[in-house]
Parts: sequence; structure tokens; C-alpha cells
Amino acid sequence: MAEIDDEVLQDLYAWIDQIPLSRPKKNIARDFSDGVLMAEVVKHYFPRLVDLHNFNPCNNTEQKKKNWMLLNWKTFKKLNFELSNDVIDSIINAKAGTIERVLLLLRTKMDRSLYEEKAAHASDAPEADQASLRHGGAGVSKMSPSRSPKAAGYGRPTQQPPPRKSESLQNIGQSDYVTRLAYEEKVQECLAKDETVEILQAKIRRLEHLLHLKDVRIDDLQSRLEELRPTGQPQVQETKKVAVPRAK
Repeated sequence: MAEIDDEVLQDLYAWIDQIPLSRPKKNIARDFSDGVLMAEVVKHYFPRLVDLHNFNPCNNTEQKKKNWMLLNWKTFKKLNFELSNDVIDSIINAKAGTIERVLLLLRTKMDRSLYEEKAAHASDAPEADQASLRHGGAGVSKMSPSRSPKAAGYGRPTQQPPPRKSESLQNIGQSDYVTRLAYEEKVQECLAKDETVEILQAKIRRLEHLLHLKDVRIDDLQSRLEELRPTGQPQVQETKKVAVPRAK
């Protein structure tokens, strides 16, 4: 699986650290494995998309999967993406690097949704407001709330957080936003390709297993055939018929 650039990871962790979550931040893969914190992240920006009462903290694999499937059906679809079963299984099992890729994808989709919503409202607004949007107006500023340097989180501890290169439409131009969006869409493509490779490898393993079972079955049938032959009776061989010429 392709590695995510360290600077992108630190930026992602800083973004997550800014969001108030219901449990202490320790290990991001394990913390997000039951889907509850993911629901809280979406709820923070899109309150109407998530009902937190439907998501129960759990350690049970089956319940974790139910939480993620609910997010897939009720929430992610409205943000125009879905997670495959393989990705959900990787998240549930706290596979390293998976939740970071999913969070990058989620962040991109939320940014896009908020940007399009702002653009739709700005189309009827005065020119000054439209110019503000083009240059990263405050309409989506809540995607980048200020971070307290003392707050515990996933990012590296620093006295003062470094300025973000890719703040979501605040104090940046539209071209910078598009660049980050394009990068994160490439990350999404890599994730999809990794999923495809894993699925194909699983299919290959399955076909190899079926081939092995067929070989075993053939051997078994041959053994039974040998057992059914009467003992001491020579194997009958097919004789070739020879044409005898007629006497004239």
C-alpha cells in the first residue's frame, strides 16, 4: 500500500485534534475502529447527517461492522462516496494506514460539499461576496478551527502549531484548494487500487483452493474406480479392428 507523505499525515492529525471527540485520543487506528469517532467527526461539520444515538461504542467485531455499514448507508452516500467491505474490515481490525486514508477521503468530500454549498448560495449574492468565496471566504472556515497547542492528540507535540499549507478554503486561494483536493483524490485512487489488488489476490487464492479441491476429488474418484474393478481381472484394452479383404 502506498505510503502517505508525513507532512500530509501531520496536517491530517492536526485537523482531527481540533475536533472535540468523546474519548481520549491515543491510537488513531484503534480509536476509530468502532466508527463512533468517525460519526462524531461528520456530526461536527454536518449535524443533520448523523444521529449519534445510533452509534454505540463497542469492542465486538460484529457491532463495529454494523456501525460502519450504517455510516456507509446513511451518511457517506450523502457525501458521494462509499467504503468497500474490505476497507471496513481493515478499519475494524485497526490495520495501519487505513483510517488515515479514509479520513483524507472524508475530509475531501466534506470540503467539496461545503464548497459547492457555498458556491450555490454565492451565485445569487452580490459581487463582493462572490469575490470573497473565490479567495477563500469565511463560509467554510469552520473546517479549520484553531488548535490549542496544549491539547493532547495524534499529531506531534509542539509549542505552537505550524501554519497549515492546506487549510480548507480559509486564507488561501482557490488554486491552492484545488491542488490539495487533487492530491487527496489521488490518495483516494490509490486506496481504490489497493482494494482492487486485495480483492484480486483473494480471488486468486480462492481459485487455487478450488483447483486443489478438484484435484483431490479426481484422485478420490480414481481410487474408487480402482476399488470397483474385480480382483485379478486384467484391464480390458480396446483392440483396433483390421479390415480383411474379401476373396475375389
